[in-house]
Amino acid sequence: MTTHDTRFNGESRESELNEPVSFSLGLHRCVGNAELYRRLLDRFLATRLTVPDDIRGLWLAGNLTESAMMAHSMISTAGTLGATALSEAARALQQAFKQEQEPAQVEECLKIFGYEHALAIASIRKHIGG
Repeated sequence: MTTHDTRFNGESRESELNEPVSFSLGLHRCVGNAELYRRLLDRFLATRLTVPDDIRGLWLAGNLTESAMMAHSMISTAGTLGATALSEAARALQQAFKQEQEPAQVEECLKIFGYEHALAIASIRKHIGG
């Protein structure tokens, strides 16, 4: 991929408004460097597929600190990629852990986070052809 790959320019900004990932926003956050953005997308797919299950496992094991830390890392990672809804879901999840909310509230946050994560994964795969 070159830095002039049209899949990563702002031409489709309007059509991305309701999408799980705004690729134009992600590219913008990578200062227009399409190669860097593609590497980040690839790394996300390679290393973040099981994050919802990983966080749930930590929480069920009673490790709120690590659960909150993992959710926190997803706030910035998703935000950088342009997955705003996933970033927001990760923020809500982190707060649920930090505030030691009731299990039903944490479950709801985990459900939303898992849903947004699945949408982002599918969107990235479709976008990069993977």
